[in-house]
Order: sequence, then structure tokens, then C-alpha cells
Amino acid sequence: MKFVLYLVVLMSVLVCVICKNYFFGEKEDARLLSRERVFYEAIPWKKRVQYYEYNSSRPIKAILCYDYQNTEASINITEGGIEFEHVTLRMKSQRSYRLDYTIEIYA
Repeated sequence: MKFVLYLVVLMSVLVCVICKNYFFGEKEDARLLSRERVFYEAIPWKKRVQYYEYNSSRPIKAILCYDYQNTEASINITEGGIEFEHVTLRMKSQRSYRLDYTIEIYA
């Protein structure tokens, strides 16, 4: 079981490198717990780094992050995540661009 979990995490990381929108986990038969728009203004000539935290009473099955800027911003899971009841996401913008995401969490 641990091998499958590590394989899912590795595949998620590979997918994150390829696409602009990020998807972690499996959305099949999952119920939407939270949808939130996260917006942080740009800082000239700097990369913006922000953290997003979510706590739930049910294990998380999927996390979707839509980037409205279509930049080279990245988003990573730093704590918790799939099969946990909490998640902390680290968002990092492209230099001189703002962060503008919709984050959906499913259980």
C-alpha cells in the first residue's frame, strides 16, 4: 500500500511539472468540500510565495488548483494532502506576476 501511495505522489509531481493546472489524487466518487479563490497581488521584480492551509473532518481524496494567470507559477503540497484530513499548499509565482488560483478540495 505504501508503494502505491509513493507512486501516486511521484506521478502527481511529474504531472505538475508538465501542466499549468495542478491535480492531486482521484476525483472519482468524491464530494466537493471546499472551493476558494486565492489571490495575491504581484510584487515588482520578486517571486511571490504564499501558503494555503485547509483542515477537514474527512480524509481528502483530491485537490485541484486552477491557475488563472497561465504563468510558470508552481504549487506544492508541503504538509498533509491525499488521505489526510489537512493540507498545506505552497504557491510560488513567476517573477513580477500575481498569484491567482481557484483551489478545490474533494473528499
